[in-house]
Parts: sequence; C-alpha cells; structure tokens
Amino acid sequence: MHVADTHSFLWHLQNDQALGSKARSVFGACDKGDGVVVIPSIVLVESIFICEKKKTDMNFQDILEKLKTASNYYIYPLNEDVVLECNKIKMEEPHDRIIVATARLLKVKLITKDKKIKQSKLVETLW
Repeated sequence: MHVADTHSFLWHLQNDQALGSKARSVFGACDKGDGVVVIPSIVLVESIFICEKKKTDMNFQDILEKLKTASNYYIYPLNEDVVLECNKIKMEEPHDRIIVATARLLKVKLITKDKKIKQSKLVETLW
C-alpha cells in the first residue's frame, strides 16, 4: 500500500513522462491488482482546481470515472484522525499536511516528487 499525492496521481492517469520510474511501477502494479494506492480526499479537491485552471487535459469527471472503474484505489477521508495528525506536522501548505498525515497514519510510503515533503523527512517517500 502507498499514498499518492496530487501530481503523481494525475501524472499516472495521463501517462505523463514526468512520473518517476518507481512511482510508475507502483501505479502499474496497482492497476494490475497487485497492491493498493490510497488517494487522500484532498487530492481530489486539488484535482478539481487543476482541472478548472486547465493545467491538465483531463476534466474532473474523467478522474472520477477512472477511480470508479479501478478496484485497487481507495479514497481516504479527511477525518478526525487525519486532522489530529496534521496538528503534529509543521508545513506551510495545508494540503501537503493532509497528504503527509494520511501516509503517516497508514504507515506507508508517499508517492511524491515534492522537494519540501522529501526534505522534511516526516514520511518515507518514493519516486
């Protein structure tokens, strides 16, 4: 099991070459039914804004359809446990806090290229 941040998830859906080889391997295995990728709910909220700003060729409905048809992707809610874990994390960006908190709660690696998250050493990352 892994947690995905917004860019890694969207790059996977678009088959973007920006996605790191290890990340591509994890998503590929998940697509074949080998493993699970957790999508924090904030990733979907960020995806709405990225789609609205036309920073991707996808529209939000496409993203939702792909999630509905994929059995090995799990949307993780922004619940009390995540909020309490966020309180322990000192990061500027609220969405990054939520994503990192989710990975920490689940005790899994975070699929991310984000330098600030990697440098924070708050969670183990994979790219």
